[in-house]
Amino acid sequence: MAMHYEPLDESKDEIRLLTLLPRSQRTRTEVVRCTLKKISLASFTTQYKASQSSLGFSVSEKRKSRINWIQSLSQSEGTLQGVFHATNREPPEEYQRFTWGDYAALSYVWGDEKKTSRIKVNGYEMEVTQNLEAALRAFRNGSEFHSKFGLWVDAICINQKDLVERGRQVTKMRDIYGKAWNVIAWLGEEREQSSRAIQLVQSLSQFHDTLKGNNDLASRLSKKPGLLGDGCWYALNQLMARPYWERLWIIQEIIMGASAMVLRCGTSSIDWDSFCLGIKILQEELWLVKDELLQRDVARAGAASQHAAWSTTSLHLVYRDLSVLSQRDEAGEVGPPFWRLIDIANSAECKDPRDKVYGLIGLMDGNVGKELEPNYKIPPQEVYTEVSKAFMKTYQTLDPIREGGVWGPTKTPSWVADWMWDGGRLSQARIENRLWGPAWLSGESIPDSSVYRPYKASFGGTIDISFLDTGSLACTGFIADTITGLSARGDGFFTWSKKSIVQAKEWKSIYGNRDETSKALYRSLVADRVGGGQIPSDRHAVILNLPSTFNKAKPHFEKRGWSWLASQNNYYFRWEEWRKANRNFQIGDRPLNDFFSDIIPAEASEHDFTEVYACFDRTCQKRRFIITEKGYMGWAPDNIHGSEQDQTMGGDLIAILFGCSTPIVIRPDGDHFKVIGEAYVQGIMDGEAMDFLKEGKVERRNFTFC
Repeated sequence: MAMHYEPLDESKDEIRLLTLLPRSQRTRTEVVRCTLKKISLASFTTQYKASQSSLGFSVSEKRKSRINWIQSLSQSEGTLQGVFHATNREPPEEYQRFTWGDYAALSYVWGDEKKTSRIKVNGYEMEVTQNLEAALRAFRNGSEFHSKFGLWVDAICINQKDLVERGRQVTKMRDIYGKAWNVIAWLGEEREQSSRAIQLVQSLSQFHDTLKGNNDLASRLSKKPGLLGDGCWYALNQLMARPYWERLWIIQEIIMGASAMVLRCGTSSIDWDSFCLGIKILQEELWLVKDELLQRDVARAGAASQHAAWSTTSLHLVYRDLSVLSQRDEAGEVGPPFWRLIDIANSAECKDPRDKVYGLIGLMDGNVGKELEPNYKIPPQEVYTEVSKAFMKTYQTLDPIREGGVWGPTKTPSWVADWMWDGGRLSQARIENRLWGPAWLSGESIPDSSVYRPYKASFGGTIDISFLDTGSLACTGFIADTITGLSARGDGFFTWSKKSIVQAKEWKSIYGNRDETSKALYRSLVADRVGGGQIPSDRHAVILNLPSTFNKAKPHFEKRGWSWLASQNNYYFRWEEWRKANRNFQIGDRPLNDFFSDIIPAEASEHDFTEVYACFDRTCQKRRFIITEKGYMGWAPDNIHGSEQDQTMGGDLIAILFGCSTPIVIRPDGDHFKVIGEAYVQGIMDGEAMDFLKEGKVERRNFTFC
């Protein structure tokens, strides 16, 4: 007989919590038994309410109120530290904030739903995934969650068969994880020396305050690879390759947990802040040696060669997204922008395509969240349409249309971002992201390294949008230009197809003479934004002297002692292959290759060459170089995994849409238009094209996008 779920009372802010029952026998393999009961998240103790009011915090300011509550009760620094460093244990009774006790929330990956184990809940047998059962067993064997300190677990505490309750509980995720005494990230059971991995990250985090940009640790590890232990680098790589990091739901759970998060792997644990610091050291200070350290461990272990590469997706997720966003959430900043949520969703997996959106609602600005009622009865394309509309209406912007297109699998309207499509998503190609490069160029400790200057192509235009019953979007703007030439398209991630080049019949540079056209070219190659979001200056013209192949470049880099550039043998391919494929792409009467030289000037700066190299690496990803009818140059979407037909085409139009920060490539479709994707056009990215309207060179018009 299945367990009966009593309905939750929304007016009382009710959720359900688990209590784990102790073993009745001595064997650790005894079936996990627990009780499930309803509690109210509004039932604060009188003392807790009074404390928060006296401090000027409302009890709804979740994480901040928890920290101040601990501080208000701590009589000495030792007491305070003791509470913080035992965040995965039951808090002392006097610290518990609710009349019924307190609770933790579990963040974990469900795992294969076909592989289950039995537990007992309120006396009824229940099938749960093996990973969840392992977590509950570990907690039970450690005498955790056995009294007034409960555990919230989505698979059990939500009636998964009730779609209405499921939708309502999704909207409460921010509250549930934000109010929790702590959030436990269960990475799985101890295996593949995971305890060494946890210890390594803990050790790296302790170097943070002592390094401050010098490479002392890197040089010490180069001389003595076993300094921090043997096998630990391979163990860390295996830890970062675990399925936990691929699950979409963990993203908002970690961000909302922030400083209350603790990572557990078997019996080993580390707090979230220390984990982020350790990964930061790995990414910023050990970039040049971490591959060697991993390969050494792999060789010593006799492991398969395919494991010799770092799990960069999960490392980047922690370093670039989770660490940054959890700090911002803790500081009370507004939710991530639309583009960042799309990128996060693309980097993770979920069973239900609707959860690409619903799994991130807790991160969105509250006003956006109010527009979205999780509904598992509507199709994914309707969910994606609603979230685009919610962002457009809340922020009065058309920028979500930059993520639109016609190539996604969900068959959304072209103006709507398909959250299931990542074939041409820009992700690491965005100017909004910190430059990829050495710590001294792009690390978090470098002032303004994460600052960017947004484009403002429609500056001064008044947004005017409406959503039609047909599912179309109506807006205003003008046609700025037409694409006439296209460089080689990407054929997957590593090669470019020469045969796909579209040569313009004629092209006359709008920029002026040869020197001015060369200037426009180098600014285009870096998308007119360099480190700190600055507009490039004359020193960035050195990109035209960046050697075309790594074989030509490496001797020069090594001679000058440019160690980071000299280590780019596995990454230089984008510049090398792009140059090779497009050497004969015509820009007017000159092939592209004629604009470049392989000679590095004697007075060349390592910083300048590194910066332009990193900028181009960002710019060229999933973009095709274009020239236009009016003599401009720039970039258009490149569908690198699509067919020859599913691409930007010669004759596609470039539109300026009022309320959108970049130009958009569009295509006529009868009386309507379809969005192809965002464009970069050198010379009209910062409002210059708006002069076309004033001068009568273009006409304002209405667009309907289907």
